[in-house]
Formats: sequence, C-alpha cells, structure tokens
Amino acid sequence: MRTLIFLIRAVIYSNLFVSICITLLTHQTYILLQLPDQDKYYLLTFVFCSTYFTYNFQRILRLKLRELLGKQIGIRLSWVVRNRKVLLFSAILALFISFMMIFFMSKNFILFSIPLSALSTLYVVPFFRFKGKKVALRNLPYLKVFIIAVVWAFVIVGLPYFNHHKGLLLNSNAGWLFLSQFLFIMAITLPFDVRDLNYDLATQIKTFPSKIGIRGTILFSEILLLGFMAVKYYQFHLGHLQRIQFISLVVATIISGTIIAFTARKRSELFYSGLVEGTMMIMYVSILLLEY
Repeated sequence: MRTLIFLIRAVIYSNLFVSICITLLTHQTYILLQLPDQDKYYLLTFVFCSTYFTYNFQRILRLKLRELLGKQIGIRLSWVVRNRKVLLFSAILALFISFMMIFFMSKNFILFSIPLSALSTLYVVPFFRFKGKKVALRNLPYLKVFIIAVVWAFVIVGLPYFNHHKGLLLNSNAGWLFLSQFLFIMAITLPFDVRDLNYDLATQIKTFPSKIGIRGTILFSEILLLGFMAVKYYQFHLGHLQRIQFISLVVATIISGTIIAFTARKRSELFYSGLVEGTMMIMYVSILLLEY
C-alpha cells in the first residue's frame, strides 16, 4: 500500500499526471474535429513535453520565491525539494524534446506557440509593475484563472487546428470547441484558488475565493460547467457532436461537477491534483470509449 501511495504521489507531484491529461484532451480535439493524423504524434509529444517542462519550471521557481520569502511549504513542495535535481534534469530533457518536435510542425503552429510560451513564462516570472513592485501575471487581481483557461484551451484546441489549417481564425466547429474547453478548464481551475487561499491571502493576491468566498467559488465553477454543457448542446444541435457523444460528455460533466462540489480549504493535494485535474481524463475517456 505504501508503495502504491508513493507511486501515485510521484506521478502527480512530478506533474506527469497533468501533462498526460492535457495531452489526452489535445488528442480529443483530433477526434472531435476529425483532423488528419499527419504529424499527430509529433504534436502530442510536443504538448506533453512542453506541459511537463512548464509546470515543473513554474513549480521550482515558485519554490525558490517561497524560500526567499521565508514561507512554509506544503507536502507537495516538500516533495519537490527532495527531488529537485531529478525534476530539473527531466524538465530540461522535456524542453529539448519539445524543441525538436517543432521541426515537424507547420509554420502556423510555430507562429501560435510563441505567444503561448511567452504567457506561460510571464505567468510566474515577475515582469509587470503593479502598485510599485514587479509582479507576475498570476499576481494580478483575479487574472490567474483566465490566463490558465485561455492558454490551455488554445493548446488543446488551437495548436492541433492551426497545425493543419492556414489562416488566423478558427472555423465554427473549432471555435465552439475552444469556448467549451475554456469554460471547462476555468471551472476545474477555480478549486485550485481555494487550495491556494492561505498563500494568496498572505501575499495579498486577490482571487475569487478571497472575494466571493469558497462556496461562491464552487457555485461559480458549477455555473461554468453548466455553460460548458450548454455549448456542447449547441454543438450537438449544429451537428458537430453525435447524440451518444453529447450524452457521454454530459455524464462526464456531472461527475466533474460532483468532484468539484467537495472542494474545501482543507482537502489534500491529491484531491486537487489527482481528482480535480483527473476530470480532464474523464472527459477524454467519455469520447474515447465511443471512438474505439
């Protein structure tokens, strides 16, 4: 049992799990938009490796900032401290692999991946001046969840789409898929603001839980999931989704909403980074089972 818990923590705390989830949702875009398989595995490898690098880069940087501020660190960051060298080496390796994958991508893909990389960096690196001091994008009031939702919706939907299409705009099907993924990612990101509430209050970062409370944040998250289902229904109405696909996504959304409803300030890290982030895998499996 201890070995199993050790392995689960290693997969989740090392950001392998979230990297897999983001990659699976990207593959779901290929299925729903019926994109050609050409370069698919190169792109999915890029998404996995770049996600793994980005999350570990941010985690290690935030750890350094917390150490400088003299803040206490939780069980996850304690794990990161013990395994920092391994994480740093694997993150650099992932960055190298993702860079190599770019050579197999279209020029359009490269064009759109640059601003995403810049946003991901500025999310944690202090660059902007706010109230007389340098801050990262995540420190600006209420902006954190929007940035995460936009970036990951664009990675999941935009990168596969633009790798196979010329032009600067999404077509109708891809546009509605982008909106639905934005709503879903934002819905499952809000609980993490509840998790980080103590740290955000200590560092005076304004987030939704500090403004509307934990219950209000959970309600907001559930409303976003209702918006997600409304978009999916409209896609079904337009003929972009089969009836069975729509039903399976509704079931997956209900499961996701149930998990989010149990969000609380004292939930463990495994609840957030395991169950809440795992809702992405639930969404993917709901479509995959029908596809194969």
